[in-house]
Amino acid sequence: MNSATRSPEDNKRRKARWRSYIIGGVIFQIFIILVFLYIILRVRSIKIRIHSVKVENLITSNKSSFSMLLHTQVTIKNSNFGHYKFENSTIVLAYRGARVGEVELGNGRVKARSVKKIDVVVPVSLKTWMSFGSGHDSLRKIILTVSARMTGKVHILKVIRRRKLAEMDCAMDVDTKTQSIEEIVTRNSISNNLEDRFTRSKDLMKAAKEKSKRLEYEKKVNKVKRHF
Repeated sequence: MNSATRSPEDNKRRKARWRSYIIGGVIFQIFIILVFLYIILRVRSIKIRIHSVKVENLITSNKSSFSMLLHTQVTIKNSNFGHYKFENSTIVLAYRGARVGEVELGNGRVKARSVKKIDVVVPVSLKTWMSFGSGHDSLRKIILTVSARMTGKVHILKVIRRRKLAEMDCAMDVDTKTQSIEEIVTRNSISNNLEDRFTRSKDLMKAAKEKSKRLEYEKKVNKVKRHF
């Protein structure tokens, strides 16, 4: 059947079918563009973490002073589809609020969807304990807090340049006997643990209330049975 022998109704259905194909294709292209904008062009957070720490030349005294060298590997994770240029930043180590060591990371660049590893050596020392009061004659475990703020820009397709701030806030336990790091805990892990405990306590309280209601209902039922 050629175009000359087609009825007007057939031509209308044919045009409507082609029109629906074109509209569907345009909608599909718009969907692909939106997915591209959401996945590729969305700027994600930069994460800076301490990956590993090795203790060296740890010396402690009876007056609760100490000194050591920490061979530390810092990782900067960039999950974006563009590179991240960061400015010079400083990692600060503190003991009971007092700054005991620091090291600069310098300027650098992290490739798209990659992790950059930086090896640094941090000298840590606390010469006197007098400002913290008495009662600390020896040190068995040294708890150090580590903090850092890194600023930089994420560059995507040479079009998007978004400034991103990366923060690190964690604590590490130094065992003076074995001269090693027992544990490194980030602030997010601490908050997650507290949240899990709170959720478990709420569940236990809810279960206890339901049990008490069930026992009270059973008592009422038993009273009614004894009455009859």
